Amino acid sequence: MLSKVDLLLSQLQKVQQRGKGQWLACCPAHEDRSPSLAIKENTDGRILVKCFAGCGAADVVHAVGLTLADLFPEGGKESFDPFAFARAQKKREVEAKAEKDHEKLVIEMADAKRQRGEKLSQKDLERELEAYKRLRTYGVDV
Repeated sequence: MLSKVDLLLSQLQKVQQRGKGQWLACCPAHEDRSPSLAIKENTDGRILVKCFAGCGAADVVHAVGLTLADLFPEGGKESFDPFAFARAQKKREVEAKAEKDHEKLVIEMADAKRQRGEKLSQKDLERELEAYKRLRTYGVDV
């Protein structure tokens, strides 16, 4: 049977041990490409989580199907939902696709204005540039 900290760590990505009872991992509560979540198991059995991007402990544990009670020795393992991580991952993928589609639409609208011979306002040009930047962060070539 997995310990509570092992259960948490098994649901995280890019886990790196940083010392006895200390780890870094990618935060499951936000789009994280490099580890920004610190995990520490105290000698009294409490598990501390700290996302340096600002996610709350509740957001972190809920993203992997746990509750805050699971970070404490008396917390019940019955609160573990093995499918919560997959649901949270799917939700992030759907949200990312929607954002990419939206940014592509912004660019298409600017192109359509140009094709009609309309001049884009400064605000339109800035928004178009922002759309290109956002798509690049997703690795989309446009």
